Amino acid sequence: MVPSSKPQESKVVLVVFLALLLDLLSFTIILPLFPRLLNFYQQHDTDATSILNHLLHWLEGYKQWIGRTSDTKWDTVILGGFIGSLFSLLQFLVSPRLGNASDTFGRRKVLLCTMIFNIISTAIWLVAQSFSLFLLARIVAGLSEGNVQLSIAIISDVTSPESRSRNMALVGIAFATAFTFGPPLGAWFASIDLSQTWLSEVVPGLYPYSMAALVGLVLLLIETAYLFVYLPETAAPKQQHPSQQKDTATKGLLQQTGVLVNSIPRLNLIQCLFTFLFSGMEFTLVFLTFDVLDYSHMQQGKLLGFMGILSALIQGGYVRRQKSGGEKSLVLQGMAFGTLGLGCLAVVGMDISQTSYWLYGGVAFLAMTSGTVVNSLTSLASLQCQHEKEKGKILGVFRSFGQLGRACGPLSACTIYWLFGPTLCYTVGAIAMLGLFLVSIVIIPHPAPPVKLD
Repeated sequence: MVPSSKPQESKVVLVVFLALLLDLLSFTIILPLFPRLLNFYQQHDTDATSILNHLLHWLEGYKQWIGRTSDTKWDTVILGGFIGSLFSLLQFLVSPRLGNASDTFGRRKVLLCTMIFNIISTAIWLVAQSFSLFLLARIVAGLSEGNVQLSIAIISDVTSPESRSRNMALVGIAFATAFTFGPPLGAWFASIDLSQTWLSEVVPGLYPYSMAALVGLVLLLIETAYLFVYLPETAAPKQQHPSQQKDTATKGLLQQTGVLVNSIPRLNLIQCLFTFLFSGMEFTLVFLTFDVLDYSHMQQGKLLGFMGILSALIQGGYVRRQKSGGEKSLVLQGMAFGTLGLGCLAVVGMDISQTSYWLYGGVAFLAMTSGTVVNSLTSLASLQCQHEKEKGKILGVFRSFGQLGRACGPLSACTIYWLFGPTLCYTVGAIAMLGLFLVSIVIIPHPAPPVKLD
């Protein structure tokens, strides 16, 4: 770990926080657009040989095979789940290699390299008139997005064990702030159709959602320039024989290295199960409001913005004020709130009167979950390492288990929603979250101080 003074720590953490905020703003711009964006492709990408039509044909055959019929409007839900899960699956596969590369070549170089490919993916989205191009953009993004993972590694490089949990909370605050402003920005800019302006004569391939992509592209360009100028290297590159690099990349995901207490695998399991549940339920939220309440882009953005504001307030005003040692309590509180939130969303699916009250109540509970669980689990994993020098590897493996959950969660949740409707989907989610809460009481350890190596 690079020795750090207070000024160095504060400066680097601030740079990482601001860059991560820009990155996540670009990432969240697309969230409220998914339902209507996919509807756009269904209406305009009608070539019988297209990837989209092959997927829709497979969905129809699957429905007939299982003997069920569902509203074709819900086909958008399962398509969205497929894209969300594909992105996280690619992240699950590439995260260990990005972590190993940052250990070998340095955090700064690898982060800037991933930013270049993020820019390429957003540039493809800018002109993605067809579903095939849009899918390509999401694949490139999934293979290159490494900002969150590398930001956590950089913060671990420059902070002491005593201040690490507090600084890790800034990652969550960046997420919450981005969810506050990113979706409303995306919804607003989606109302500007660049294909009807003079720009369409200059840039071929523009379509009604290009403006949102253009804003995301500008944010990424600003972030890349900012990192290039202000981010120092926090992990000195290490020399490694090529055969060792290959071996590390192969084993890095599932092999726990170093001397660890038995709680690390249990935390990995809880992380995987929680992200599986929460990411799946959260991903279906925009489809619930589209399907049941017929929300517009702007209404979708306002809802996600409300969730982001509340989550940011919880992390900045509650989580960061908690004393060291309270991480397990925060995890359990978040899971309890998640159970209540999913129960409220199950009521929304019944399409009864006053659904907006149940919707915003459920989203408020989920914001409390979002603001507490993942950051507290990350801090617990960090504090359970017996050796400080193993922290980067352990946190990399821990995060990869989270990506595995996110890879399976959206598609699984959207499949249940697609087949059985929102009420059963969220009821199952609430029961599963309650079960995870009860299991976590038993198997999540209390934080233990790390043992430093001389």
